[in-house]
Amino acid sequence: MLDPDIAAFAGEPAEMPPLTPGLIPMLRANMAMMAAAMPGTDIDHVEDLDADGVPVRLYRPASDAPLPLLVFLHGGGWMFGDLETHDAMTRHLAAASGCAVLGVGYRLAPEHKYPAGLDDAMTAFAWARRSAAGLGCDPARIALGGESAGGNLTAAATLRLRDEGKPQPLFQLLIHPATDLGFSLPAFTEVAAPGLSKTYLDACREFYLGAADVADPFVSPLRAGRHDGLAPAIVLTASEDPLRDDGEYYAAALVRAGVETLARRLPGLPHGFQFLPITIPAVAAANDLIGGLVRRYFAAT
Repeated sequence: MLDPDIAAFAGEPAEMPPLTPGLIPMLRANMAMMAAAMPGTDIDHVEDLDADGVPVRLYRPASDAPLPLLVFLHGGGWMFGDLETHDAMTRHLAAASGCAVLGVGYRLAPEHKYPAGLDDAMTAFAWARRSAAGLGCDPARIALGGESAGGNLTAAATLRLRDEGKPQPLFQLLIHPATDLGFSLPAFTEVAAPGLSKTYLDACREFYLGAADVADPFVSPLRAGRHDGLAPAIVLTASEDPLRDDGEYYAAALVRAGVETLARRLPGLPHGFQFLPITIPAVAAANDLIGGLVRRYFAAT
């Protein structure tokens, strides 16, 4: 059951119109207007940077010592969102975790189809590793995370790092990730979310993938032939989310492969809960939980 405060804020759910190329600019503008109204959190140091051609934004809380760094990939169906729309979310994550967070403005579909967004995530992560010390961060403590489409890119990036023989992040943070772009797991029929219908998600997939194969493991990480050799994972799912099984099935695959995995389903929360106002108690509690887990995993090294 959806948290009552979130239900009151969201109002009566409305069915999304068919997603067409002409609708994308309007939806992007709507997201920008919603984001502009979100209360943020003061962070000691916020700086826009260029990560080998990829725009990034560093959020670094006050500290006399080098901070651990989480490279974070926002959600938005691979088509929506940027450093501005997800500024409040990233500020809250940095404040709750006490670590530095690097938001990544990866390229979006349909203008830039797969693998452009994944390539940008890989570029930004490699740049963060090389640049950490100069950013006031600890080069030995760099993790990778994301929510929704950003969780998909995070999981895909860890697979690609492994297959390319490159070091894994310290851990991976997957917040209600999309891990099988077939969008056919049981939760799609068990959870009603008009704004995140299978029709809408299928359209997101088509705009994102173009001619790419949905079975490509860097598209659908759940379909990878093997999941061993990956970074320890924090996998958080939302109970009122049609994508719930994507995260939980992926967590199970990681466990079967011997990957250290913490999996937790957050009750009463919908998909995209981090984009909701932090003034909603359930959202604030979830944000504090995520921050605490990130802090704990960094402290364990």
